[in-house]
Amino acid sequence: MTDLLIVGAGAAGLMAAGAACARGLRVTVLEHNPEGPGQKLLITGKGRCNVTNDCPAAEFIQSLPGDGRFMQSAIHRFGTGDTMALFERLGVPLKVERGRRVFPQSDRAEDIVRALERYMRAGGVDVLHERAEAILAGGGGVRAVRTAEGDIECRSAVIC
Repeated sequence: MTDLLIVGAGAAGLMAAGAACARGLRVTVLEHNPEGPGQKLLITGKGRCNVTNDCPAAEFIQSLPGDGRFMQSAIHRFGTGDTMALFERLGVPLKVERGRRVFPQSDRAEDIVRALERYMRAGGVDVLHERAEAILAGGGGVRAVRTAEGDIECRSAVIC
């Protein structure tokens, strides 16, 4: 049984896996893309990966389309400065460009993907190349995720 099963190994899934491992949890990630984790990140920002924007939380929230207030709690817990500091710790030097957009100094999205993979794998994450078919609940919570290969028991699940 895994403590946390994460469905999807994009940016959110890789970040969630790394953070959960840092807290000592046993983590399993399901990624259906045979090419591996973070593939969509490789094409963001014209292959450069716009990591975040270097601006205060209130300004960031105001810039979101619609009513960005739903993001207040998340941004105040882990804001743009925290995001930049994490990537610097993971060995990716960053730069701030016009419009306060933040990119890796190398201008290579691959550096961001590799850093997130290192972050995740440092905690011993299991990555399974399977597709989630159903979330199985019972006893007041998630108990497993069903794949074509069988059910994977877990204490909790995150869909990313």
